[in-house]
Amino acid sequence: KARRVFIVPDGTLSLVPFAALPLGRQSYLLEAGPVIHYFSSERDLLRSSDARSTQGGLLAIGGPAFGAQTRNRAGANLDTAGSTVQSRAARVGASCGGLQNVTFQPLQGTFQEVRELSTAWNKRNASGDETGAASVLTGRAASETTFKREAHRYRVLHLATHGFFLDEACTTTGSGTRGVGGLALASPSTERPPENPLLLSGLAFAGANRRLSAPIDQDDGILTAEEVASLDLQGVEWAVLSACDTGLGQIKAGEGVFGLRRAFQIAGARTVIMSLWSVDDQATRLWMRALYERRLGNRMSTADAVRAGSLTVLRDRRASGRSTHPFYWAAFVAAGDWR
Repeated sequence: KARRVFIVPDGTLSLVPFAALPLGRQSYLLEAGPVIHYFSSERDLLRSSDARSTQGGLLAIGGPAFGAQTRNRAGANLDTAGSTVQSRAARVGASCGGLQNVTFQPLQGTFQEVRELSTAWNKRNASGDETGAASVLTGRAASETTFKREAHRYRVLHLATHGFFLDEACTTTGSGTRGVGGLALASPSTERPPENPLLLSGLAFAGANRRLSAPIDQDDGILTAEEVASLDLQGVEWAVLSACDTGLGQIKAGEGVFGLRRAFQIAGARTVIMSLWSVDDQATRLWMRALYERRLGNRMSTADAVRAGSLTVLRDRRASGRSTHPFYWAAFVAAGDWR
């Protein structure tokens, strides 16, 4: 009769969306079971409910201009027009050699997503229900440098873009997802992977398609988990990683997952909302809208808002006769403070 179940998963169980376990032929544990929330360790349960951040505001980044002209840290334009990474047919990463041959494709849903969320946030701020306004960075403004400089000022970070995780495998993702697909360690049989597993996961920002020509004194548009771990995000309550594979990483038994989820927690974020596979662009936008509606409008806890977001997408798809496969609604889970 438990209303909530907190799970501290080990090993590959860290990649299991327990709410998607089937109940009979037509329903899922999400619909009839308790609210499920993930902890990295039991210590997450001990965080005081009165230790809420004194910061305010939402920083929402989406629709980055991956091929945009880059700028150095002094703000000067750099002429790198002839240095874009060559596309590999209709999909990216087809050569399975890491990030070298990847071209990040535009994601229209991410642009719409951050606009919708910022509008909803600012309405709540105007009514006095939220502290601090929403700041939106899109296009060329959605840069790695700006994120690093500004992230510590906000209570909620929302990053809607491409995510990646380099692995020994070489899988592909479908069109319309926020993953880049086909990513594997370059020549895994002859080259040792980086000793630091936080170098294998990351997010793409503006200018990412011109990263090979980025000067040494400039960010290259690829934010690795290692770079995230070096930030001070002690005042961040939510880090919402609205991209593909953001919950993945190198798994070590007894130690958890070494990737973006671990990096944001090391940096100080209280809760990380992340994906366990390559997510559909438009389905993710709808899931995120439902998540924030429940959080902002209904004042739900994190655990309840995540469940409500999944339920909203699942029921909408079922009502319209579309596939209810967990791919569309179960990818995102939250780890950390459940409140």
